[in-house]
Amino acid sequence: MMDPVCGMEVKETSAYKTMYKGKMYYFCSPHCKTAFEKDPESYLKGGPRGMPHGH
Repeated sequence: MMDPVCGMEVKETSAYKTMYKGKMYYFCSPHCKTAFEKDPESYLKGGPRGMPHGH
């Protein structure tokens, strides 16, 4: 599966995950998880945007 923020490949065993609208999303880092949680719809509609600042 793919990190919805940066586009990196991640596994379901990732320690960084969050539930949004009944679906679990997985992230490669706490930075990507935080970025997604601030504005999930922008990432779900616009797709990955590369690595966020501080990644």
